[in-house]
Amino acid sequence: MKKTPLSWIVAMSLCSLSAYAAQSVTLEPVSVEGDKETSQTLNLSDAKTAINVQELSSQPTTLNEALSDTFFINYKKAGEYNSEPYIRGRGVNGVPIYIEGMRINAAHPDSTNLFTMIDVQEVDVYRGANGANVGMGAMNGAVIVKLKEPKFSSSDEFQESSFINAKTSLFSQTGYTTGIGTTLYNQFVNFSLSGSVSEYNNYDNGAGDEVLHSDSDSKHYTISTAVKTGDDSYIYGRFIKDKSSSGDPLSRYQQSGVWNYTDHPNDDAKTYFVGFRKAEWYGLSDIDFQIFKNDLHYDINTKKESGVPYNQELFRESNTKGAKLSGKKELDEHQTLSLAMTYSKMEITNGVRSWNSATGTWGDWTSAFGIKGGDYTNVGLQLSDDIKYGKAFYTLSAGYENVKRNVTSNVNTTKLDSLLPEALDALIQKTNTDERDNLLSMSAKAGYEISAAFVPYIKLSNAERTPYFNEAYGNNPSNGSQIPNQTLGNEKVWDIDLGMDGKYERFYYTTALYYQHYSNYIELVKTGYMTTGGLAVKRYVNLDEAIIYGAEAMAGYGLGNDLFVEAAYLYTRGQNEEDDTPLAFIAPQKLTLSLAQKRTKGLSWKLEEVFVDNQDRISSVNGEIATPGYSLTNASMSYGFSKLGILKNAVVSFELNNIFDKSYREHLDKVSSTAWYLPDNAGINGVLSLKAAF
Repeated sequence: MKKTPLSWIVAMSLCSLSAYAAQSVTLEPVSVEGDKETSQTLNLSDAKTAINVQELSSQPTTLNEALSDTFFINYKKAGEYNSEPYIRGRGVNGVPIYIEGMRINAAHPDSTNLFTMIDVQEVDVYRGANGANVGMGAMNGAVIVKLKEPKFSSSDEFQESSFINAKTSLFSQTGYTTGIGTTLYNQFVNFSLSGSVSEYNNYDNGAGDEVLHSDSDSKHYTISTAVKTGDDSYIYGRFIKDKSSSGDPLSRYQQSGVWNYTDHPNDDAKTYFVGFRKAEWYGLSDIDFQIFKNDLHYDINTKKESGVPYNQELFRESNTKGAKLSGKKELDEHQTLSLAMTYSKMEITNGVRSWNSATGTWGDWTSAFGIKGGDYTNVGLQLSDDIKYGKAFYTLSAGYENVKRNVTSNVNTTKLDSLLPEALDALIQKTNTDERDNLLSMSAKAGYEISAAFVPYIKLSNAERTPYFNEAYGNNPSNGSQIPNQTLGNEKVWDIDLGMDGKYERFYYTTALYYQHYSNYIELVKTGYMTTGGLAVKRYVNLDEAIIYGAEAMAGYGLGNDLFVEAAYLYTRGQNEEDDTPLAFIAPQKLTLSLAQKRTKGLSWKLEEVFVDNQDRISSVNGEIATPGYSLTNASMSYGFSKLGILKNAVVSFELNNIFDKSYREHLDKVSSTAWYLPDNAGINGVLSLKAAF
């Protein structure tokens, strides 16, 4: 698809939006009649967007499935399973992901989707710099996964409730997911057990060609219990076990005439939560104290498409321990103060071994190039004051973090003599890290309801982060194509948001314009040299100055009889101000048009057309490749039953994506350092699912 048609569509949509904005309305969901479910109106002036996973018609298997209908989120993929949410031009380097109070992607970007969604109640999505709200790394946003809260009855007799979720994929994608769980509870005790298993084969692209190494399978189970300690309080414990194996199709590259690829055959996580929650205590509310622990192991194995596939195996293990205490205090009828204190320590170890083709045996395990081991210790405090006077609203937030980094270097140029040119030796230095950083952040938001049709707001915020392990130390699993930079400085950003929300009768809209100014922006660039195997050698560097700016807009109209139509638009632009060149991996502009009928019971359906522009603003120093535009047609339908045999509140769903079987490539899917292998995304594919209680 060319730029011009999409630009015309966007212009017409925004003109229409501006005409409606001048009228007087109220900020409420679209009103429709009958036994129905309203459309999910988003107010971008809010600090975050909440997604209730339990209200979705189909139970998501992964985090990205849960976020798939959030219009301001893109995805960077290393396959259908391994992918990460992108918000305002950044992924894991600017969007931390938390399960409750525990961050999961500080050192393990590959394992973002390892954790199951079967026991999740809600996902909160922040946009823009939010260091003052969630802590280090929230440069462009944050995602917080909240698990189900226990339920109690009003009698001593035990009650039981169970659920089942099942889905199967059809056509170009084949596989299944099955999840089941049960809960036993009375007025004092709650005990829950749930588990899921999934298995997916290599998918076919729009041309009907198999995309190698795109398969995945996973197993999960959760055990949780809670004991009531008062009318409004309880203690709880939860254990989560996750295991997955997945291919990595976009890692495929050719070296010395042989195709190589990586996979993740043994991602494994054990997570523990113990906590106490109380609704009210001495004037405080929503008190939550939580202790968490996580043991995570993941492998990155490099293999060859040859008779003997072995090449190299790398593992990384982390142990994370921490605690979080949060609560609120209503100062008066106009102000509510929120406080959160956090502590976490993550320790990292790793190992690598190589296959000796001459002897046909594996070598000994040694520390991987980059680091022998290391740890991060974070102590943080976040304070926020929500203020409302009449039609004016304000939020003031401040955050402080003390971050200690202790890393033992394993950088050794002699190990790379056979791979790297001698000219790079001076860049590869062995320096241990023992640093302590004090990170300060703030956020100030102000808005006013001039009329319900016009609620403008402005937000100013900042965030800061220290470099992550892979950025400073390379820690490349193979072939020496990424070298370390132990002199990286802390990345900082200032963010300003301008926007407005509103509703008039059946029409509603929400908009945001944002501008982010970075100093010491951390980006992966080419050094200008090649490995002996022909791969571009890359390195993370600090850019003195960079900017990212864009627009987010959504508008909808209720047509009556439970029908509504929506249009959503997303635009992001990134610029390296040092040399006036584009930043790497910025998603192209996107417009989504949809017509839907949505009900809690009975028939619901949705027709969707997605227009994605071409992206030719690429970073040549990064090796990025331009991608053409495309449009996709998707459809879904579901039927909600009050009772279906022994099943209660059953929802049967069917969705069909890429109906016209188009070949296309999402721009952020490009992660290889060469253009040798860039597979298209899946062709026409369907999902048939069942979600029910019994």
